[in-house]
Amino acid sequence: MISAFLNSWPLFQEAYLAALSCGVLLGVLGVWVVARDELFLAAAVAQASVLGLALALTFEWPSSEIPAIGLSVAVAWAAGKKVSRGGLGRDEVTAWAFLLGSSLAVLVLARSPLGMKNVQSVLSSSILGASPFEAGMFGLLAAGALAMVRIQRERFVLILLDPVMASAVGLSVGAWSMAISTTLGLASGMAIRSTGLLFTFGCLVLPALVAKNLCREVRPMFWVAPLVASSAVIIGLVLAHHFDFPPGQLVVAVLAALLVAAWVWRELRTRMEA
Repeated sequence: MISAFLNSWPLFQEAYLAALSCGVLLGVLGVWVVARDELFLAAAVAQASVLGLALALTFEWPSSEIPAIGLSVAVAWAAGKKVSRGGLGRDEVTAWAFLLGSSLAVLVLARSPLGMKNVQSVLSSSILGASPFEAGMFGLLAAGALAMVRIQRERFVLILLDPVMASAVGLSVGAWSMAISTTLGLASGMAIRSTGLLFTFGCLVLPALVAKNLCREVRPMFWVAPLVASSAVIIGLVLAHHFDFPPGQLVVAVLAALLVAAWVWRELRTRMEA
């Protein structure tokens, strides 16, 4: 099984590297989403990217990446913006963005069978279509995300757990939140275009949830989540190649199984400590 997978490396190396790097990148960003209990935000940002792709296909724009990334960033900004008194809440904005993106993506392509087919392929998975540029881009972004965690982890944790204290010690909580929201939207938009909605949403949410159940604190989650994501991607790619299954779906299935194992581990640990 392993040897056959390694033999396929020259043919699919860009796709494998893109999937691995994308999983690590989304695993890091997912900690921010899960720690803030904004799982629905990840779905809304992903769906906004699909709407961008649908608009690009409908109006025959030369580049589908720009509207996909642009709408993802816009939704992340809108949901991450500090809510004023009496104004809209984050959950309201997130729900509105998700439902609007879901409906419009279908409506704008209702009379275009080929367009619907393309969007359906994005909704499932397209890992094997990743280009060398995308593999290199996700590799740089993943390395940058890990470097930022290494350097700024304490600030991330303080902003997540105690934004009031973070402001008191001089951190610009609003600016940090907007920067992270922008990165989330940017990464999600690019990832969906390259690896599909299911893979993107799964790697953004499930590794962080596994880390949340395994770790007692937020700090180690920033390392456990990308480790879980990369492990699941490797396992999923190897199994998908051996059994001839769609790789994106299999990676997400592996992550879902790991989350069940993490739930069981947390329950056993709680009972042993009781």
